Amino acid sequence: RLGQIGVKYEGLKPEQVASVEAFTVTARDGQKIPAYLTLPPGAERKNLPLIAMPHGGPSARDDTSFDWWAQFMASRGYAVLKMNFRGSSGYGSAFEEAGHKQWGGLMQDDVTDAVKDVIAKGIADPTRICIVGGSYGGYAALAGAAFTPDLYRCAVSYAGLSDLPQKLRWNRDRYGDNSTPFKFWTKTMGDLTKDAAMLDKMSPAFHADDVKAAVLLVHGKDDTVVPYNQSEYMFRALKKAGKKVEYQELKGEDHYLSTEATRIEFLRILDAFLAENLPVH
Repeated sequence: RLGQIGVKYEGLKPEQVASVEAFTVTARDGQKIPAYLTLPPGAERKNLPLIAMPHGGPSARDDTSFDWWAQFMASRGYAVLKMNFRGSSGYGSAFEEAGHKQWGGLMQDDVTDAVKDVIAKGIADPTRICIVGGSYGGYAALAGAAFTPDLYRCAVSYAGLSDLPQKLRWNRDRYGDNSTPFKFWTKTMGDLTKDAAMLDKMSPAFHADDVKAAVLLVHGKDDTVVPYNQSEYMFRALKKAGKKVEYQELKGEDHYLSTEATRIEFLRILDAFLAENLPVH
């Protein structure tokens, strides 16, 4: 016999939860990209301020299930776009492996193409678009600001990578040349020696001069997956380039925003940044 034993988000009423719809984007090379749009409750689906929200991983996937980041931003009046770019899991090995060594390349193109699709449909206001993400999604947010600077008004990176060679060296020094983590990131991100030029080219910290968007960097001080100095590198690069940037460290927090207190702190920081740089009205 089934019986309810608890409610995960008991403070939320059903009418406060934004609807999520699935659709398909055709990328520039014809590949079909699964995507999801979270629409603010009661809003007309026309000329909305848009948050592009690529997932972390990158070998993970989004779906229509409840997402507290997306739902929070939708509650503030933003449409939230997610996309399972190449490199995402759940669509077969060929789709996932198509993202290998494509950080800032094919994977980023899929993000860009999904944003442009929603603009073309009239749902998103092309002058009010921000890109937000954590971990790989944080990298994609910084890459969006650096490599497609005219597309985004602002960018938010939580625990994102900015210097790819440095991340690989960190994994090598921490775990060893023959370790599983170092081999995995070498296979999926690139080889420190053979792919050195590509890794530099695809590192947002090396392209701070090209950024036009306001940037928010947030990182957990106790992150053992992506060291917090990745955000420090980007902060220093953007400051040196004279760009608008804010950096917030979350003390006692890991890579996953695991604690209630820091989740709330993060959302308050995010809310204030979006209100300033991507006003709904």
